Amino acid sequence: MENKVMLLMKDEDVGYRIKSGVEQSGYAVTWHQGADAAMQDLNVSPVHLVLLGTDLPDVASTEWLQRLEKPASFPVIVMLREWNTDEVVAAFTAGANDVVRISVPLAELVARTTHLISLFHRIEDGGLTEVSYEDLRIELKSRKVFREGETVKLTPKEYDLLLFLAKRAGKVCGRDMILQQVWGYDFATGTNVVDVYIRHLRKKIDRGRAHKLLHTVRGTGYMLQ
Repeated sequence: MENKVMLLMKDEDVGYRIKSGVEQSGYAVTWHQGADAAMQDLNVSPVHLVLLGTDLPDVASTEWLQRLEKPASFPVIVMLREWNTDEVVAAFTAGANDVVRISVPLAELVARTTHLISLFHRIEDGGLTEVSYEDLRIELKSRKVFREGETVKLTPKEYDLLLFLAKRAGKVCGRDMILQQVWGYDFATGTNVVDVYIRHLRKKIDRGRAHKLLHTVRGTGYMLQ
């Protein structure tokens, strides 16, 4: 599955140059020119990195950064029109992971992008030994799952789906998001594979228990709660 980059920038000429260059390096790029639309898209389709311009028409880039949930699951590179120490400090303070000039050579921008995505992947993979939510416990190295201390036997894909939901417990996960992140589908397929696997998980995780963890959000998706 391609790594996904979101470009958030109003300037059409610069935005097109960056989008084309990053795509030629093998990334899938989604380009937004408004902050609100970008934030809504992030809630539906996760990305691996955001390239954030400072020319947003509806909100300051630092304010948009501060709106992100902390810790963010993806890095952000802020792109300044002119190098200014005060703006650099403000960007890092608001949560940026890197700051460059908007005129940065594309080869350097792609190298920084690749490095940050790789770094975040290593942190995510190596920082946890288990994921827990209420009486559900998932051991990452052994891929074992327990509910109220009892072993729950899952297929590899059921495990992947449960882990995805557990890492986002309390948040609604749309079907398209699940397809992209768990199955690697980058487009709407019309398949009901997510619904089928959710039914399998419910039988193994919730059946016979007073407190149900897997919930359907009608018309949207699923969540662990």
